[in-house]
Amino acid sequence: MKTLHIFRSGEFKPMEGTTLSFSADDLKAIAENYDPALSEAPIVIGHPKTDGPAWGWVSSVEHGDDGLHATPEQVDADFADAVNKGRYKKISASFFTPSSPNNPTPGNYYLR
Repeated sequence: MKTLHIFRSGEFKPMEGTTLSFSADDLKAIAENYDPALSEAPIVIGHPKTDGPAWGWVSSVEHGDDGLHATPEQVDADFADAVNKGRYKKISASFFTPSSPNNPTPGNYYLR
């Protein structure tokens, strides 16, 4: 399956309003720490409060010169068709912050 470019380094202002800065080292650590057996990130439409329903799952995360790339798996065929038709052109990654109480890797960012 094709990987998806999901995030780049830089400063971002999430919906909560606090600006977060992600360095290349932060992204490398996110890729290295991602473990779907620990906490598998769902592929969702928008930013639902419950991260559901899942239209697929992220099986792995890799770090490259341009940021993070995710490998999707178990993607719903109708959702994949809608993406391929251009109905969902933007990707927005969500992360557990290092201090988030539900973070599976406390002290580090983790793909949510």
